[in-house]
Amino acid sequence: MQKRFVAWARVSSAKQKNEGFSLEDQEARLHEFAKRLNGGILKLFKIAETATRSAERETFREFTTFVKRNANRLDGMLFVKVDRAARNIRDWADLEALSESARVPLFFPDQPTAETPAGRMQRRMSAVFASYQTDQQANDIRSGLKRRVESGLPLGRQYGFRNVRVNGRSLIEIDPITAPKVKRIFELFAYQPVTIYSLIDALARQGIVYTDRQPRFTKSTIYRILTNRIYVGEVHHAGVWYPGTFDKLVDLATFEQVQQRLGGRIMRKPEMTYAGKLMCCGHCGNTVTGEKKLKESPNGLVRTYTYYRCSLYNTPGHPRVRFTEAQINDQLIALFRRMRFDDPGTRQWFTDVIKARLAAGQHDNRDHRVELERQRDALEKKMSALLEMRMDDEITQEEYVAKRRELHDRLSGIRVQLETIDVDIKELTDRAIAAFELSQSLEKKWLTADFATKRTILEIVLEKALLNSENIAFFTVRRARKHAENGFKWSHGDLNPKFNHAMVA
Repeated sequence: MQKRFVAWARVSSAKQKNEGFSLEDQEARLHEFAKRLNGGILKLFKIAETATRSAERETFREFTTFVKRNANRLDGMLFVKVDRAARNIRDWADLEALSESARVPLFFPDQPTAETPAGRMQRRMSAVFASYQTDQQANDIRSGLKRRVESGLPLGRQYGFRNVRVNGRSLIEIDPITAPKVKRIFELFAYQPVTIYSLIDALARQGIVYTDRQPRFTKSTIYRILTNRIYVGEVHHAGVWYPGTFDKLVDLATFEQVQQRLGGRIMRKPEMTYAGKLMCCGHCGNTVTGEKKLKESPNGLVRTYTYYRCSLYNTPGHPRVRFTEAQINDQLIALFRRMRFDDPGTRQWFTDVIKARLAAGQHDNRDHRVELERQRDALEKKMSALLEMRMDDEITQEEYVAKRRELHDRLSGIRVQLETIDVDIKELTDRAIAAFELSQSLEKKWLTADFATKRTILEIVLEKALLNSENIAFFTVRRARKHAENGFKWSHGDLNPKFNHAMVA
């Protein structure tokens, strides 16, 4: 009667495939050995080099379960070599225990040993050596990964970057296809009134796809991108952030703005123009929230009305102040009208003042830049000296990481300031003039704007809005102080019996 065997083949690295231990090579040798023993393989278990550790453990459990259930039908377990059977001492001990309990012997065609105490000792020594090689290889890999991170290079693939090989070394560079997508994601979330969900919708509307196979971004992907410090030039390993040696995609100010918004747990909210922490209660300082009410008219039509009130509206003793969206709209439109100058000469004078003030600051910016560059160069020299001290073992690893982190934080702050100064004075002038021109057409834009555009306008124009207990809404206009310094004084005036508008300098 032909003998029956269960076989196991494993490849742990691509290098072993080149050395003649590919799955196909092992399978052929196992079948040949089973044939020499006058038998055949009842079932063959395989582990490729791409298998994860959990997948390999699961396959090993399936192997041992199969042996236990079919022990009375099996004549042996086949492995090409001892190091293919087990990668650590624990697995080898389990195999020996399984062989003894199920009375199914172990066979190794490339390492034949007698079933004697000396033969079993030889197999155990081979298992110990295989375990040592595995541990040493893992240690070498960990050391290599740590050296790579300490040299300022990230591990694995990163969206927005691509891996390249230069002189046999794996480096990264900005990916011209995915990098603009990452920048757009940060710009929208940092400076536009969007949530994670509405950001996904906005990207889809703009035709920005994640990948060809998965065009639409997911919530987890967006969150992972927005919280990854690799985009500001840092790499993470073992709980420590290291300064990168590659170009960054996002400036530090934008990244910190995003983290601040994420800290507020930005989720999907009803599209209520003046809600979402835009207004505060003038009585207690808490956030003004919005609520929608359905009301039926005498003719049977049901309409939706939006009201704004303090979040502590129902607290005993709190003023019962509530406004409709239409009432606040009327006041805001009146504000836009008061910001507009109908006289062309006044508009031109305002534009000339902007140009003159920005040009006057150009010289001061130049001197400031020289000083910042001096500080940057000094910090970079200190970081180089710190690295040399660590390489010479003059300081410990803990001291090195702590001091480098301190120097890196200071260097990052100076680089952000340099990036701000790097903005051309003409570009600043154009932006200031564009903002002034926007203020002259806000009423028209507001009447035709959607929710997202209205929120953008409000974040540009308003620093804060207070809804107080005397039924008065006070709006403080962004940059009003600078307008006053240029010769403009904002006056107060009643808009209706309930509202009084003040733009405070």
